[in-house]
Amino acid sequence: MNRTGPATDASPIPAAAARTDAPGAALDRAHARFIELWGRMAASWGVPRSMAEVHALLFVDGGMLNTDQLMARLGISRGNASMTTRTLVEWGIVTRVHNREDRRDYFRAEQDVWTLFATVIRVRKRREIDPLMGLVEECRALASGAGPGCGCAETAARAADLERKLRDIASFIRTFDVLAEHYLTSGGDGIAGAFGALGERSA
Repeated sequence: MNRTGPATDASPIPAAAARTDAPGAALDRAHARFIELWGRMAASWGVPRSMAEVHALLFVDGGMLNTDQLMARLGISRGNASMTTRTLVEWGIVTRVHNREDRRDYFRAEQDVWTLFATVIRVRKRREIDPLMGLVEECRALASGAGPGCGCAETAARAADLERKLRDIASFIRTFDVLAEHYLTSGGDGIAGAFGALGERSA
């Protein structure tokens, strides 16, 4: 992560949190801990940690913060903050708001958890699941050249086995795609409904 100052794994704890007798110190520590854990979890999913921490700060803060405030509270560079907020806005989980009074851009995170995760799933699906379907179909087209007419029974048998596996994968992806579209078209309400139905079945 592009931080100003020496690299450290310590969580970004505000100065007030260091004084246990300060008002709101426990809340500050809770915010800092959430930001740290959110960044760590996102990193395991391949999302840049700094991007996750910026989002986490905007989410738990609940208000609007500008680039300078993000830099100060997370200890990141201006370039990192600008690139990160731009990506979060493109994902649709952060909104850019222009303040006419100081002529600076402020950023606010989506506060509804179900809408947040529905948006993230939609973005990940478009970037990862959709290209995977294209790759599977490409592999099926390549394997078709080694079908029954290739003149080699062993190769034809291996090609048929591969076709079966790829067909099953394609079927699974299509089913997942249909389910995802069904629940994502309703935004957060669709995801909440899906989890509610699962909870009723497990009860």
